[in-house]
Amino acid sequence: YIIAGVIVGPHTPTGISVSDLPNVQVWAELGVISLMFALGLEFTFHKLARVGVTAAGTASVEVLLMMAIGFGAGRLLGWSNIDSLFLGGILSISSTTIIIKAFDELGVKGRRFAEIVFGVLIVEDLAAILLLVAFSTIGTSSSFSGLQLVFTALKLVLIVGSWFLIGYFLIPAF
Repeated sequence: YIIAGVIVGPHTPTGISVSDLPNVQVWAELGVISLMFALGLEFTFHKLARVGVTAAGTASVEVLLMMAIGFGAGRLLGWSNIDSLFLGGILSISSTTIIIKAFDELGVKGRRFAEIVFGVLIVEDLAAILLLVAFSTIGTSSSFSGLQLVFTALKLVLIVGSWFLIGYFLIPAF
């Protein structure tokens, strides 16, 4: 999928590229929304609670390890600390949609390890939101505000918790 996307993408001079970039972006966003919706339908709160400790621990170790590897690689390449930090952030986040699609095609979405992987991906997506806030702060001001990250984390918990309560208790009642 990635290679095919690069070949027909608008930035590759292959002669067969897609020229209507806004239309492609809309369809790509709809595809991502559909895949995430499908994950939400299949991966219930009970499954997340069942694999929660394992998923949270695995995601934490994975994000921290990849951040460290990316930062180290950036520094070895002679990049600045901020550029190296951004590289670590890029490497630490997996593509949920690609992994879901691959598991679906392999027919392994119902297996135990797939549930753990989905849990890890959900925790990674939540970590990605925090990383995006931290990186946008660093990118605009060249400094890091831990207080802003804490407030963003609290907002994230409030929003996700609210949507969970609405989706778990209110919507089924209707």
